[in-house]
Amino acid sequence: MTSTPKRLLLIGGGHAHLFVLEALCRQSAEVRARLDVTLLSRELDTPYSGMLPGLVAGHYRTMECHVDLRALAAAAGVRLVQATVSRLDLTGNRAYTDEGSVEFDLVSLDIGSTPPVEGIPGAAGVGLAVKPIDRFLQQWNELQSRIDQLVRPVHMVMVGGGAGGVELVLAMAYRLRAHKDRVKWSLVSRGDLLPGYPRRVARMMTARLVAAGVAIRTGSPIARVDAGQLVFADGSIAACDQVLWATGSAAQEWPAAAGLACVDDGFISINQHLQSVSHPQVFAAGDMATDVTQRRPKAGVFAVRQGPVLAENLLRHARGEPLLPYRAQRQYLSLMSTGGRHAVASWYGFSWQGGWVWQWKNRIDQRFMQRFSRPFDVDAMPVPPRR
Repeated sequence: MTSTPKRLLLIGGGHAHLFVLEALCRQSAEVRARLDVTLLSRELDTPYSGMLPGLVAGHYRTMECHVDLRALAAAAGVRLVQATVSRLDLTGNRAYTDEGSVEFDLVSLDIGSTPPVEGIPGAAGVGLAVKPIDRFLQQWNELQSRIDQLVRPVHMVMVGGGAGGVELVLAMAYRLRAHKDRVKWSLVSRGDLLPGYPRRVARMMTARLVAAGVAIRTGSPIARVDAGQLVFADGSIAACDQVLWATGSAAQEWPAAAGLACVDDGFISINQHLQSVSHPQVFAAGDMATDVTQRRPKAGVFAVRQGPVLAENLLRHARGEPLLPYRAQRQYLSLMSTGGRHAVASWYGFSWQGGWVWQWKNRIDQRFMQRFSRPFDVDAMPVPPRR
């Protein structure tokens, strides 16, 4: 008697789920027949965050840094549905979307995060948030189209002094460098610039910001946002025409509302197997998931590293086999672009900068894209190492 296929639902087209799709491409027809896999994703072309600053700066075309989920899902034998999940029922094992609902036996979430602006009065709905990336890019393109129609200079303020905010304000200033007389740039941070990075790296990036004409204000938490101005905790005010938010990560609300155990205001609490600590049929990876035993920054490098382990554990769970542990590295290579074809590298306390660093970063990013964008030859695909 033929057993009923196990229903695996993937929610989100993030970096980790790309590795799940890749792993499914490698499976035999017999294994695929035992799985009924659906991918729910808001976008059909998923952006690679590592190339976002290069796209904004104009070094890449849009499709050079987006993975076509349609082609990858088709190669993996996965049903792809463009939809946004709004609710999860973990008693009946059903996900509800704007298009209907999907039942599952096993579900994996890779849905990213958003900048945490809800706690700032007046900030909700004001300005451009860098996440989700697809919406940011649409608004950024619309903003660029309005630059030529400006009748007076405008002040753009990037809020967030982490790597994302610094890279993006440099990329935007570079892209609009021909309009220096019309566009003024500032970067505001509640604490120091680039916390967690070596101070030498922070000094390098500060020098690049100054050279690009970006005014820097650190140690300045924002108390509220009024019409056309930011009001800081010390009572001072800065006028602005456009606010851009790159202020870290906030969790989406519906996973916690579903009853999943969460930490830090809504991030799914997972164990070393990338599995929910409260619901064994739920796995999670990327920004939305937190393992309190090995906390790491909310950075794309960790979603990429989690990908092969997540893929293997979903297959193992479906077969009833023991799961593999994911061990997050404590040190990792950081490559930050500075607007033009120049970048700064940081690794184990060492740092370098130059055009050659940008070329190094470009090669790494291009290899990632080629891995998931080429026609899939299953026999030639690399098998991830066992952990």
